[in-house]
Formats: sequence, C-alpha cells, structure tokens
Amino acid sequence: MDSLEASLDPSPSVEFAMLADAVQAVGGKLYILGGGWELLYVESFPARHPSVGVGIRLRVPWPFADSFKLSVDLMDEDGRSLLGSSRFSRTIQVRPPVRRLPGAGMGMTRAFTFNNLVFPKPGGYSFAIYVEDDEVSRIPFRVMERARRAPRAGR
Repeated sequence: MDSLEASLDPSPSVEFAMLADAVQAVGGKLYILGGGWELLYVESFPARHPSVGVGIRLRVPWPFADSFKLSVDLMDEDGRSLLGSSRFSRTIQVRPPVRRLPGAGMGMTRAFTFNNLVFPKPGGYSFAIYVEDDEVSRIPFRVMERARRAPRAGR
C-alpha cells in the first residue's frame, strides 16, 4: 500500500472517527472513555450535554504537506450547523518521522472536545469533519428523550 500512496490523492483522509464521552490524542494513540456510541438519551428538550469527544485517525499520504486545516462541525438532520462561526478548527503541522520509508504515508490522531452542546430537538445529528474546507467524513448519531417510567401503583 505504501508504494501506491504516491499516486493516490495527496489530501489527508479520515481512516476512522468516533464519538466518546472523553477522548485524548497522545503520542499517536487515542485514549477513549465511553467510545463508539451513536445514541444519546436526554431528559428533555432543548437539551444541554456536558461533554462530547470526537476521536479521529487521519492518513496523511506521501508527499506530505507542511500543514493543513482540520475542522469539525455539529450538524442537525437538515444539514444546518449548530456551531455556526464557532466551527472547531486547528491547523495541523505535519512532521514526518525520521525513519519513514520514502513514499510511505503516515497516521495521525487528533481529539476534539465539545462542552455544553445544546440539542434543540430530538432527531438525527452528525459531526462533519473537514480537511481544508472539504467534508471528508461524518459521524451520525441520534438524540432522544429518555422514556419516563410510570409510577408504580401503591407507592
């Protein structure tokens, strides 16, 4: 695969991405707590959720760019941004390891944490991931109201 990377699209791509209760990217690894969920239960709407982590593993092909912009946006099921101009963006500096084979791409991990997100209504949402301004991946999930239990008779 590495020898073929030089002929493929030179843009970074997402190998995988997931939602988590908490995520950190340290030393090329993702440390994930409560990861891989796709359904969020809340008490009522509008709902404020304290923290959502997004863990991403990128593939940066050869030849390496010096840097690129990585952004994450929260979208509703109608494709509208819930973050608006507050879309989370970072400039990623690419520093290939010294012992990399010529023509070989490299993996990179990144973590984003979103605090106090507001979900106005039940339904489908997604985190859209952008390299530069091109959407390269999307993580869909649903937000639903937790079913209330009816009180038991005699209590």
